[in-house]
Amino acid sequence: MAPRFPHGWQHSLMMTQSALDHRPPLVHGRSPHGCIGLLVAGWMMRHSLLVADQRCHRHLTASNPIDGTEESRTSPQESVAASPLSLSCNLQRKFDLNEMHKPGDVVLGGLFEVHYTSVFPELTFTTEPQQPSCQGFDTLGFRHAMTMAFAIDEINNNSNLLSNVTLGYSLYDNCGALVVGFTGALSLASGREQQFLLQENCLGSPPVLGIVGDHYSTFSIAMANVLGLYKMPIVSYFATCSCLSDRQRFPSFFRTIPSDAFQVRAMIQILKHFGWTWVGLLVSDDDYGHHVAQSFQSDLVQSDGGCLAYLEVLPWDSDASELQRIVHKIKTSTARIVMVFAHEIHMMHLMEEVVRQNVTDKQWIASEALTTATVLQTPRLMPYLGGTLGIAIRRGEIPGLKEFLLQLRPDINDNGNYVNSMVRQFWEYTFQCKFDPEGWMGASGALCTGKEDIERVETEFLDLSNLRPEYNVYKAVYALAYALDDMLQCEPGRGPFSGRSCATLQTLEPWQLVHYLQKVNYTTGFGDEVSFDENGDALPIYDVMNWLWLPDGRTKVQNVGEVKRSAFKGEELTILEENIFWNFELNKPPRSVCSESCPPGTRMARKKGEPVCCFDCILCSDGKISNKTDSMECTSCPEDLWSSPHRDHCVPKKTEFLSYHEPLGICLTVTSLLGTFICAVVLGIFTYHRSTPIVSYFATCSCLSDRQKFPSFFRTIPSDAFQVVRQNVTGLQWMASEAWTAATVLQNPDFMPYLAGTLGIAIRRGEIPGFKEFLLQTHPDLHYNSYGNSIVKQFWEFTFHCRFAPPPAGWLEDGGALCTGQEKLEDVETEFLDISNLRPEYNVYKAVYALAYALDDMLQCEPGRGPFSGHSCGNLERLEPWQLVYYLEKINFTTPFGDQVSFDENGDALTIYDVMNWLWLPDGTTKVQNVGEVKRSAFKGEELTIDEDKIFWNFESKKPPFSVCSESCPPGTRMTRKKGEPVCCFDCIPCSEGKISNETDSMECHSCPEDFWSSPHRDHCVPMKTEFLSYHEPLGFCLTAASLLGTCMCAVALGIFIYYRRTPLVRANNSELSFQLLLSLKLCFLCSLLFIGRPRLWTCQLRHAAFGISFVLCVLCVLVKTMVVLAVFKASKPGGGDSLKWFGVLQQRGTVIVLTSIQAAICTAWIVSASPNPHKNTQYHNDKIVYECAVGSIIGFTVLLGYIGFLAILSFLIAFIARDLPNSFNEAKLITFSMLIFCAVWVAFVPAYVSSPGKYADAVEVFAILASSFGLLVALFGPKCYIILIIPERNTKKAIMGRGTQS
Repeated sequence: MAPRFPHGWQHSLMMTQSALDHRPPLVHGRSPHGCIGLLVAGWMMRHSLLVADQRCHRHLTASNPIDGTEESRTSPQESVAASPLSLSCNLQRKFDLNEMHKPGDVVLGGLFEVHYTSVFPELTFTTEPQQPSCQGFDTLGFRHAMTMAFAIDEINNNSNLLSNVTLGYSLYDNCGALVVGFTGALSLASGREQQFLLQENCLGSPPVLGIVGDHYSTFSIAMANVLGLYKMPIVSYFATCSCLSDRQRFPSFFRTIPSDAFQVRAMIQILKHFGWTWVGLLVSDDDYGHHVAQSFQSDLVQSDGGCLAYLEVLPWDSDASELQRIVHKIKTSTARIVMVFAHEIHMMHLMEEVVRQNVTDKQWIASEALTTATVLQTPRLMPYLGGTLGIAIRRGEIPGLKEFLLQLRPDINDNGNYVNSMVRQFWEYTFQCKFDPEGWMGASGALCTGKEDIERVETEFLDLSNLRPEYNVYKAVYALAYALDDMLQCEPGRGPFSGRSCATLQTLEPWQLVHYLQKVNYTTGFGDEVSFDENGDALPIYDVMNWLWLPDGRTKVQNVGEVKRSAFKGEELTILEENIFWNFELNKPPRSVCSESCPPGTRMARKKGEPVCCFDCILCSDGKISNKTDSMECTSCPEDLWSSPHRDHCVPKKTEFLSYHEPLGICLTVTSLLGTFICAVVLGIFTYHRSTPIVSYFATCSCLSDRQKFPSFFRTIPSDAFQVVRQNVTGLQWMASEAWTAATVLQNPDFMPYLAGTLGIAIRRGEIPGFKEFLLQTHPDLHYNSYGNSIVKQFWEFTFHCRFAPPPAGWLEDGGALCTGQEKLEDVETEFLDISNLRPEYNVYKAVYALAYALDDMLQCEPGRGPFSGHSCGNLERLEPWQLVYYLEKINFTTPFGDQVSFDENGDALTIYDVMNWLWLPDGTTKVQNVGEVKRSAFKGEELTIDEDKIFWNFESKKPPFSVCSESCPPGTRMTRKKGEPVCCFDCIPCSEGKISNETDSMECHSCPEDFWSSPHRDHCVPMKTEFLSYHEPLGFCLTAASLLGTCMCAVALGIFIYYRRTPLVRANNSELSFQLLLSLKLCFLCSLLFIGRPRLWTCQLRHAAFGISFVLCVLCVLVKTMVVLAVFKASKPGGGDSLKWFGVLQQRGTVIVLTSIQAAICTAWIVSASPNPHKNTQYHNDKIVYECAVGSIIGFTVLLGYIGFLAILSFLIAFIARDLPNSFNEAKLITFSMLIFCAVWVAFVPAYVSSPGKYADAVEVFAILASSFGLLVALFGPKCYIILIIPERNTKKAIMGRGTQS
């Protein structure tokens, strides 16, 4: 088989065939002598924007366009000679850029941000696309450009540097837009000549020898990616992205500003200096911000400098909701340090939201892009940004720059290609005038004369006290100049290039200047050394700045230190802390840590799911200590030591050991000596019979294979050495990307036991009729022409193992053959002719036809009905590429293989992939079979079609394998990520009580509704059990029975008193009050029933009102009876008769009614203002609803009980006073005893009620009501009923009076 040749060759031939495949329906209305040619050629950098103004005036006569015979084609030299229009090349387009130029022997290019924004036109491709317009003149950006002009002017006047060589410059404005900056870079590389002749010698130096710029990292990345291919030296003064230090991608990129990698390390050094380990990071949404974020996180971990509390990306636009979220995160975070790597526009949007949310008490750390931003140093923002620390580009001094700037004058006259348009724009911006009066004078605008005095204008353009980017521009220009000077001082024959040659101005190549630029080493007038390391970075140095907020409201940015890297000392940070202004009350550095340090005796334990700086301090376990702050582990004490009570040091253990002198030690010693004797006997036996072989069935150690040490050892199990080499990994299902699905190198018998059954996607396979015949006609070109079919020649040499004349030295001597060009491809076994699996080739085929159909549609346009301006059409004579783009967006055709080809709004064709499967056949061969397809259509979206019956599975079951990191979480559980593992790896955590998940793989558990609780399996909600003091439970039943018993007893006592109402005992005890007391006690017993059963609104409102009024009525009856007894006793004494008139029947009734009305008023006010109501309480039990009556007003309930208590205590005191009265008048002892019971019950009620949960609180209150009621009933009426019913002989007036006389 012939050697393998890259498939790209087959793809390029595919394109050639497609272009020359004549299909009549494709292009109409073409002259029989017309032709379409596709030129595939590589151009030099200088010609990158040039298009040959060549027209084809010759019909292609050969049927084989790449036939090697002279008869079949005309040489390119003849073609050029035949066409008078083919001698010159023109710039395809001249871009309208803001520019400034100065001619010289050597020209340096520059890209600067003179305008900070651009307005882009709408692209319809029906008219020629317009170029962006620049807006917002940037005075400082223009000063950067003028610094380069000054440096070149200073070098030209320096006889010691580049003597006899004049430097020139071409400066362009990037207008703050990548497309404009990139356009400027290509304009610098391709030159400004409108036309040049093809036959001229194109050797010589390029239009510019090096470029200073660009301003932004993103712009520099784009420019260096392209110009780096040609080794064009680029020296940036402001691009800091660390990615630009990659010499593989950017071999000719240099910079005079430190990279973000050093900037990040400098920031981390500041954090470590102040002990700040808990930091928030804000970055811009661009290459600068993204690379900084990545670098900062990795360096922070490596340096053990702390942790990120949060990382937020600031939006380019003023997205209010996003900014509000970010600022809220800053405000609520415990991190007091906020570090910002962004641009001024980002900070302006952010600070508006910071002011709105009033986020203070934060220490801001600014990157070099923000540290010197005066737009942020305003009185409105300084309450928040005062005390900001940041690093700034090294400040320098440039003698003579101000005088140069003062000599600046605009060029009023248009001098061809060298119009100093940037100077004119600066002049118009500074003096608010116009050189072009059109439309300006009518609006009362002034006309520029060019004679205005710039010294009389207050402008930051002339403020040179803080030259930072300008100093970098200055160093960049001088670096290029010193490199050029070193190159021109090279001595012929002692140069660094091939053959020890030197470069000259006439033959200078950009890569030659790169060689010298790498070795530049000079010192500026300000004393800074400039040289570049192996990555193109200059020796980095930053100033550490602090924003000082002065008492008068002004801001001063002061230098408080520096951070730099030297060749000998490495990185150094120097800070003068006493000069720093801190925007805090204590004027001291803030403290910003996630967790406080762990003291000795504890260890740090990471908080799950949080950064390493967030931890808990866990006390060391017994026997372990930590004697340092922030110990990660507790260390075990030595063998004879134990941990102290504080776990911060080890103390000696109490000693205890097995002694020879105790019985246990003696027995063990004897056993040990006996075992030793037995071992000696066995050793003697084995030594005597040492030639006996040993065969192991399980010992695998590879050390046992040493025949010197183990000459008679054998085993029937493989050694560990074999197990390590042959891991035999089977049982896996492989999924292949399209890059190796069709890789035949893997489809061999050695791999198929493991890779058989592989599934993968492959580029859509297609069929191209006639392609193989076209390939068989391929022959090398034996004659030299300017286009040189070198690819065909290389393919021919590779396939037939030969060389065309002249062969390389030694080829024939080593037996090599010469190629004749007549070899036949049919005779060689090569995959080049295997077209059974055309995949990339099919895509090439479709791409060429897409361009051809677009061109065909354009040429069929009818004049006057075209899509372009004025309804015009495109034609071959004046064809512009953008016109073809318009038609390319609309093409829609179907290939002979049946695939539809069209492009979406992103320029992507309708996607389609074949799904392939590796089938391992019984004979050991492999077949890659199509088992489906995945595609996206305009109507159905993405579709996957798989024929599972055709798939070969390399498993015993012949079924798809089951492959999950974690089994699905069943209902009742939720998924929780395993730390440090992918999202598919999780644990299943049971839902907590009250929450459920009723789906498989639920991310969260959902809380049950208010009156529901989770089932035991946590997979559905069930109604909560309800709990209240019910009539049906034993407690409620007993209390109800007691209540009814008390009611009946009151009724019986009342009946007895009514029946015996005329007896002396009843009459002597104030029968009317006794009846009222019995009725009120009956109400007390009955009101307890309101506390039993499901609470309702009316029962809640009535229970306490009925209870309060009933008990007040009861206590008042007792109180009045006591007072009557006391009054009667006083009336029986001489002169005491007047006291009875205050306690007549009416007075007694009035007292009871009035004092009861007070309680009724209290109850009414309570119910009206804060009515008790039913309440569902779930605080006592999670799975139960306790129905209770919320009192509504604690004050109302307290006043109600207090009033009852006041009357009860008053009754108790009066009864206690009357206890010693004569028995004939004395009921006071019984009243005293009953009130004592009453007060004791209700005093005990208060703590019992407060501490009882749910229904038991109601039970306590019912028990108190019943106990006090029974106490009053039994104490007051029990003795009387006993006398009336059991010993009626005492129920006489005589007996009553007799008792009194005897006493």
